[in-house]
Amino acid sequence: MVTGDFSGVLAALLAGERVLLLTHSRPDGDALGSVFGMRAFLNSLGKTAEVLLPEEPPSRFLPLIDRFVRNADPAAYDLIVLLDCANPPRIGAGGLTMEELNRYNFISIDHHRANSIQAVLSYTDPECSSASEIAARLALDSGHPLPVEAATCWLAGIMTDTGSFRFSNTSGGTLRVAAELLDRGAELELATNSLFFNKPLNQLKFETELVEQQLRIACNGELAWAFVPDELLEKYDFSLREDEGLIDIFRGISGVKIAMLIFHQPDGYRFSLRSKDRRFPVGPLARSLGGGGHDMASGLKLDLPTLEEAEKRIVDAITELLAGKSF
Repeated sequence: MVTGDFSGVLAALLAGERVLLLTHSRPDGDALGSVFGMRAFLNSLGKTAEVLLPEEPPSRFLPLIDRFVRNADPAAYDLIVLLDCANPPRIGAGGLTMEELNRYNFISIDHHRANSIQAVLSYTDPECSSASEIAARLALDSGHPLPVEAATCWLAGIMTDTGSFRFSNTSGGTLRVAAELLDRGAELELATNSLFFNKPLNQLKFETELVEQQLRIACNGELAWAFVPDELLEKYDFSLREDEGLIDIFRGISGVKIAMLIFHQPDGYRFSLRSKDRRFPVGPLARSLGGGGHDMASGLKLDLPTLEEAEKRIVDAITELLAGKSF
C-alpha cells in the first residue's frame, strides 16, 4: 500500500536550499543510485546538496559517486532526506539518531513494504521497484530538466534492484520510467559496464572458491546456500562492500527456489535471502525473526553463538516455508 504525500515530498525537495541526503548502512546499488541521482538533480536546480556516507561505498557502482561527506551537522541544512531505508537501525547517518533527525525538516522516501521510519514527511510506494524509481518519478513530475548524471544514477539504481529488469518487481511503470531516463540522456553503456562487466579478478577467484568449498544444497535442490568465511575474504582481499550480486550465483542454480548467504559478525550471524518463486516469499520469514526487506529479497541477523545453531535455525525455517508454511 502506498503511504505518504508524494506532492508534499516533491514540494519540500523543491523548497530546500541546503539538503543532506542519507541512505541505509552498507549501501547497495539502489541506495547509491537514489542519493547520488537526487544530489545531481538538486544541484542542477542551484541548491547545495550533499550525500552522507559514513562508510566507503562499493567501488564497482559508478564513477559518479566520487564526492560525499562522512559526517555532518544537521543544523547546517534546511532539509534532510533519507532514501531507500526501511527502519531506524539501518540509517547510515554517521551517528545521528532519529530523535536528532526529526528536530529538522526530515523526509523519508522508500519502497519497502514494512517501512517503520517516522519522518516529518514521507512517501513509501512498495509497488515501485526501487527508491531510484521513486526519486526519478519525483524529478520527472517536477517539470525541471533532468541532468544526465541524475538520469544515469537512477537508471543504474533501478537496474540493480530489478536485476536488469529480470526480477518480478519490474512493472510496466518501471519500464516507462527507465525509458524516460534513457530519453533524458541516461548513459546505459556506462551503467551496464560499471555494474555488470567490471568484476575484479580477485572477486572471480573468491567466488570460484566459495562455490567449490561452501555450496550447500537441501530441500530436494530447492535451497542453496553458502557460509562466507572470513579467511576466504582475507585470502582474496575481498570486501563485503563489493558483494552486490554475489547471492545471484546461488539463485541462478537450476531448480533452486531460495538462495542464502551467511556472514559471520562479532555478535552473531547475518543472513541474506532471495527467492525466485512468489509462492515462497522470504520477506515474511525474515520479519518473523526480527529482520526485514522485500518479499523476494530480505535479510536478518541472529545472535547465536555458533554457525551450526544459526544455520540450523534458518534452514529449518526455510524447509517449513518450502513445505507450505506461512510466516
